[in-house]
Amino acid sequence: MRRSKRNLVVALVLVSVTAFIFWRFNLAQASQKQHPGAVQSRTAVIVDDTAIPEGSYPWGLTFDKQGNVWQALPGCDPNPRCTPGIPSGKIAVYDPVKMAWIATYTLPAGYGQAILLTFDQNGKLWFPLFATNALGRFDPVKKTFQKWTVPTPKSGPWDVVVDHQGYIWFTEHYLNKIARFDPKTETFLEIETPALDSLPYGITVDAKGNIWFTENSKTVALIGEYTTQGKLLEYTIPGRQASKVTPHMIVAAPDGNIWWTEGEAGRIARLNVAQAKAGTANGITEYVYEKPCLTCNTHTSGISVDHAGNVWFDDSLQGIFGSFPLSGNGRFSIYNTPTSYSHPHDGLRIDADNRLWFGEEYGNRLALAQTLGGSS
Repeated sequence: MRRSKRNLVVALVLVSVTAFIFWRFNLAQASQKQHPGAVQSRTAVIVDDTAIPEGSYPWGLTFDKQGNVWQALPGCDPNPRCTPGIPSGKIAVYDPVKMAWIATYTLPAGYGQAILLTFDQNGKLWFPLFATNALGRFDPVKKTFQKWTVPTPKSGPWDVVVDHQGYIWFTEHYLNKIARFDPKTETFLEIETPALDSLPYGITVDAKGNIWFTENSKTVALIGEYTTQGKLLEYTIPGRQASKVTPHMIVAAPDGNIWWTEGEAGRIARLNVAQAKAGTANGITEYVYEKPCLTCNTHTSGISVDHAGNVWFDDSLQGIFGSFPLSGNGRFSIYNTPTSYSHPHDGLRIDADNRLWFGEEYGNRLALAQTLGGSS
């Protein structure tokens, strides 16, 4: 009798779990059906979001070694620019296990706003400070902040990455430079692009240690590479000046190829490094996804690569996010953001458990997307 009761309980639990999965699957599919122009996904995705308790305008995010999500909260819209006099921003920490916000840190007075974040190998959090022309660091153990002024005035420090040697690299978005900071000597090295108005934006590092970045100006619209040998190379995006290409965020895939988003052009693109030739468009392929709203503006911004062979991106003005195979062959999978008109932007990342996270800037929420299995 006891075994029968136990078997009955197990059966009821399995039925409940199965019902929940099918409910969430149908929820994801129903979300897609709101956009008839989108390509239907072949992968069931669970999408949800959570309100951010303090601050507003969530932007970039990153993960610590414990898997917590660190979310930048500038408290204003960084692009075009925050109004002078806005109080310093905040950084909030979300624990996915507890499903709760566990800490909020306010930047010291005079620091301005952190928008894009990354951890170094020692667990220190780094963030450019565009409004105060500085590079900031937070020590989660000591709970202390520190910042260093960038040599070039009004350079607009923007995106950030740590290379394999522990150097901190960032873009100077208001000008035409990228920069390297050595935490040991506390010194900067700045590298100029030939165009004076290139407006460097996203930045990443590949497995070999080469630094890649986007040149965001639509009159320039190039992909830059600063090699480990100290050479600056640039690659041409096809038809860039005729198609509103404003390259945004950029990521290096495990196969060594480079992917980026193209802003107002509403595309993602890949550089096949094996075919690349500086000064040309060799090896570059652009991929256009279907827009749910054909009469609305588009703005492809955040980008990241998962562990299942997909590149993920978001479109802030269309209010969608999606995936595409890294192979370059296949279909787009498009999904609505959990909150309508929430404006997902630069902060889109894949964590160690292959979960997709992004900030919903106008919705003041942190979004999470998980697949139920399979690939796009």
